[in-house]
Amino acid sequence: MPDDFGSGIIVPLIKDKSGNMNDIHNYRPITLTPVISKVLEHVILYVCKENFITDDLQCGFKKNIGCSDAIFAVKSTVNHFVEHGSCVYAAALELKKAFDRVNHFKLFNTLIDSGVPIQSLMWSVIGTVF
Repeated sequence: MPDDFGSGIIVPLIKDKSGNMNDIHNYRPITLTPVISKVLEHVILYVCKENFITDDLQCGFKKNIGCSDAIFAVKSTVNHFVEHGSCVYAAALELKKAFDRVNHFKLFNTLIDSGVPIQSLMWSVIGTVF
C-alpha cells in the first residue's frame, strides 16, 4: 500500500453556525482522502461483500436506512410498552472515545474466530502498519 493512500487533509467543519465559533467543541473534523484510495476501498468492498454481513437491526452505515429509522424503532417500542402499562427505562452510553482504547489484537482475533477471511483482514493490517 503506498503511503499516500493513508494520508489526507483534515478540514474542520462548524457544527452549529449560531453557536460559539471560538469553541473547539463546535467543530468536527472531516478528512479528505485521495480518490485512488476510495477506489481501492470500493474494490475491496465489492470483492469481500459476502463476508460483510450485518444485523437487520443495524441502522448505521447501511444503504437506505439511517438515524430516523433507529429513532422510529425506539419510539415505537417505547410507545408499545407505555400503552400496555409498562414503565420504560433508558440508559445512554457515551462511546465518543471508545475506539481509542480498542485492543486491536483481540478485535483481529475475534474477527478471525467469527469467520471473516484472513485475506479481508490483511488489508486493514497492511494499512495500519504502513
